[in-house]
Amino acid sequence: MDKHVVIGIGCDDHGDQIAGLLVARCVRANAPAAVAVMESTGAPDELVAAWAGAHHATVVEAMPGAVLGDVARCEPHPRPLAFGCSPTRLSPELREALASGPLPRRVTVITIAAQRFTQSSGVSPEVAAAAHLVATDILHELGADAWSSERSAAGRRVSRPAVESVQSRHVTGDASLAPV
Repeated sequence: MDKHVVIGIGCDDHGDQIAGLLVARCVRANAPAAVAVMESTGAPDELVAAWAGAHHATVVEAMPGAVLGDVARCEPHPRPLAFGCSPTRLSPELREALASGPLPRRVTVITIAAQRFTQSSGVSPEVAAAAHLVATDILHELGADAWSSERSAAGRRVSRPAVESVQSRHVTGDASLAPV
């Protein structure tokens, strides 16, 4: 089986910038054990190290956007940037990592449009909801049928109440989308 790594980029205490971390934490809690899940600050060397040896890397981060919570998906590798990934959709750090290091066979970048990037501003409900949807989509791609039936039977599925409580848990320091 090909090695897949999910990398969430973000910062816990800078509002919507937590989006990638929320996705990574949710995927880690619910994905098959064979899937590697990493959290990153987005530093190019961290990203290159995180996807080293992977065949497919899915990278999720918040980016400034006009429509809060809007999700964009592109594949900068193996395709050229002209196929779905404009440079404005990718952070400078991610662009540097893509240009500098060895790459997996496939890289998928998912961005969540955000507007709050100041320290201690809290995650917006739209970004938290988008993080939930992105995590659910990633889990589906990783084998949702097995995940949903197995987790649902155990009462462990990612739910809307978990997302809605993200903002309050973020203030107290627990900003995860843990399964309920």
